Amino acid sequence: MFTPVQPTLLAIGIDGLPKSSSAIDVYTASTVREAMSTMRLIGFDLVVVGLDDPHLDVWEAMHRVLTAWPQQRWMLASSQVTREEEILARSLGAAVVLDDVPDELWLIDFASSLRRRDPVTGFSPLASTFDSPVVLQANWRTVEA
Repeated sequence: MFTPVQPTLLAIGIDGLPKSSSAIDVYTASTVREAMSTMRLIGFDLVVVGLDDPHLDVWEAMHRVLTAWPQQRWMLASSQVTREEEILARSLGAAVVLDDVPDELWLIDFASSLRRRDPVTGFSPLASTFDSPVVLQANWRTVEA
């Protein structure tokens, strides 16, 4: 019997995102350090970033997240996105930029579709560091130019 795993999201600097439910796990981070610490422990299907917290530099947060986890899928959702911020988000690899916070059903569908398309199956956010060599836990394929 196949039991689907519910999508797991990390919210950074965004208000109004749905809370965790039986269909979706939502974690929040209010600082860059908190986001990085949480991501070291949990593999997320999607990081949802907003511009609601004036004390949080979301661009620094995403730069650090994408440096550590370049395959991480993320999106920007905010009613106050400027044209320059949209360009910056897309240049940093945002999967989508929305001008409003999506509802729970949209997030579930979107995160699930990313999981189905994700070539990095079986990825663990933690590398082995206890007296053993680091083993990449992903399926890699070469691309010919």
